[in-house]
Amino acid sequence: MATEPFINPELLFDDVPEALAPLEAGVDYTTCRQCVVSGETIMTTISQPHAVYTNEFGKAVIQMNTVVLGGINGLNN
Repeated sequence: MATEPFINPELLFDDVPEALAPLEAGVDYTTCRQCVVSGETIMTTISQPHAVYTNEFGKAVIQMNTVVLGGINGLNN
């Protein structure tokens, strides 16, 4: 009879906040917006919401090089 391997999370992380923090995968994707106000060009960087999934250990993983369609509430919302 096969048993699942025992994983002690205390050995993987230094402290509780680090253990609870989501993992990040990929390179961060941001959007640059250019506006012209009174003849002056203003550049603004906008951070987009990224897709989040759960890995096989139940840890949240943020896919940094993706953008959630439809914003934070999802597609067609």
